[in-house]
Amino acid sequence: MKLISYAASCVVITSLNAGEHTVQESIFEKTIDLEATFLPTEVTVLKIDPQQWSSYLIQQLTAHGSTVKKGDILIKCDPEDYQKHLAETEKGISARKIALARSVRELADLEITTLRALEKQRVSLERAEESLAYFTNTGRALEEETARERLDSAERSLSYYEEELKQLLKMYEEDGVTEETEEIILKRQYSSVKAAKFALKKTKLSTAWSLKKSIPYKTTDLQAGFDDSTLAFETAELNLPRILDEKRLSVAKDKRNDAIADEKLVELKDDAAFFTITAPADGTVYYGEIDNGSWSLGETAKFLMKNGSLPSKSALMTFVPTATPLALHSSIGQDKRLLLKIGNAATATVEGLIDQAFKTQLTQLDQIPDGTGNYQTSFTVELPVDSPIRGGMKGNIEVVTYHNEKALTVPTSAITKKNGKSTVEVKLADGKNESREITTGQSMDENTEVLTGLTVDQVVLTPES
Repeated sequence: MKLISYAASCVVITSLNAGEHTVQESIFEKTIDLEATFLPTEVTVLKIDPQQWSSYLIQQLTAHGSTVKKGDILIKCDPEDYQKHLAETEKGISARKIALARSVRELADLEITTLRALEKQRVSLERAEESLAYFTNTGRALEEETARERLDSAERSLSYYEEELKQLLKMYEEDGVTEETEEIILKRQYSSVKAAKFALKKTKLSTAWSLKKSIPYKTTDLQAGFDDSTLAFETAELNLPRILDEKRLSVAKDKRNDAIADEKLVELKDDAAFFTITAPADGTVYYGEIDNGSWSLGETAKFLMKNGSLPSKSALMTFVPTATPLALHSSIGQDKRLLLKIGNAATATVEGLIDQAFKTQLTQLDQIPDGTGNYQTSFTVELPVDSPIRGGMKGNIEVVTYHNEKALTVPTSAITKKNGKSTVEVKLADGKNESREITTGQSMDENTEVLTGLTVDQVVLTPES
């Protein structure tokens, strides 16, 4: 909302002639406008909190906004299914005994399988430890030696092929003539040399990989496997007995279920109270919840209807006692929050009520924002006894954020700001002009409040002169 003020509250500046203004005392104030909602200051939020039963289907429902008397039925639900369930519960002793027998059998099995599982984890750990020890003490060195021997073998093989080729070339050169058969033999030998070179290259790469990566990786993997087996064994050694103890406790708990079942039966019988909800006093009924300065219907449209199912622990209705005072609530942003303080006077108007305004005062102002980034406010409001305004209606609030009964102001355009100082040109009695330093306060529209530096009836020059 933009800052506004009443025209009647602006300082009166008398124009002597073009560009001259006489300073006078007058009211100077700034205001902001807020949209607000009238809400009652005293409410009772109606909910159900059944412990055992969950199905509450509406048979009878009071309309939203109804005026009711103490004891009037607000919500009545169908108890037929509940009554059947209650009768079955009272007969359910045998089912608990079967459950207990099953738990006892499961405990007996667990007493045996726990020991077996621990032994299995112990054997797995021993094998992992043996594998790691063998590789560390013997296997790694053997694999490294094998990799190096494979490389030496490839190098020797290449040298053999190259020597054979050399001897063939020497022999054929001595003949002086290379026959077709000899050419085939040489071609095959060249191919063998090439293949041996490639084999050597591949062996070098694979040997380097084995020595630098795969063999160390195997060491790491075996160590990790040993660590995992150690952890698994330690965890099993710790948790399996606990699981067994938990089962023992569970069986002991099952043996107490008869007593617990009696307690649940009492709770189930108490849940019958929620099938009929009545008015706690004379007043008005609102659907949804009025809380923390807001009224929300929530999900009531989905269940507050005939055959609708009442949810547990959710707001159903809000009951407002007769003659409960109203307050105005508004949710505002940070910009307006920083302009307000507790005790700010304000005026409220309501669309549809012509020429009527109501005195209000800010009584609640949140210090931190809510989840939406807004701040909640609350205003007391003075309403006549016969006011037609009801909770949930909308209003507009004009809050006075600054007020000075005897303010001195000058046109903002007459002020010169330089080097952090503000000055105006004052016309003296002898007709000469003098630059006067002033201290400024609030600004509004085209006028600025002067705190020091000027007095009443002094004439200030504007740029037009």
